[in-house]
Amino acid sequence: MGNWGHKIMTKMTNDQLRQLQALPLDIKIRKTEQRIREWYEHWEGNVYVSFSGGKDSTVLLDIVRRLYPDVPAVFSDTGLEYPEIKEFVKTFPNVTIVRPKHSFKEILTKYGYPIISKQVANTVDNARRWIKENLTDDMGGSTKTSNYYIKKILGLQEYATSNEGGQTESGVSCVV
Repeated sequence: MGNWGHKIMTKMTNDQLRQLQALPLDIKIRKTEQRIREWYEHWEGNVYVSFSGGKDSTVLLDIVRRLYPDVPAVFSDTGLEYPEIKEFVKTFPNVTIVRPKHSFKEILTKYGYPIISKQVANTVDNARRWIKENLTDDMGGSTKTSNYYIKKILGLQEYATSNEGGQTESGVSCVV
């Protein structure tokens, strides 16, 4: 087995990243192959490649299958992909196509637009935590009061929708 369970992943510095980027292509490929072998061995071959049909996952699938031809790939058809990408994916053998239970439109209606980046998501999460801690603990505010300020500060608005069965669902979405 590989040593994945024992490695401590540390954040790479900008200098380390630049050094890796400056390596010749053949060395980059060898490093990638070594990581793939370690991962494959660690998981005893129970692996797959998440395959979007884009250039990066196409190259990764090619390298993986040169080493392990039977590794399956999984393509997630969200309904938002270009038809050309879907057709391209179908040209590869051993690709499982999965589809979400709910359409993107249903998710937007129920939850609102996704947050655009991890940095924004972290900012929203930190603001929620600060508001909750400061308004409920220090000021004795209720959860209802905290939620009001969270929505106000983060530019959120409540919504309500009715589904086909006449049931009303409500939630909060980000006002962009």
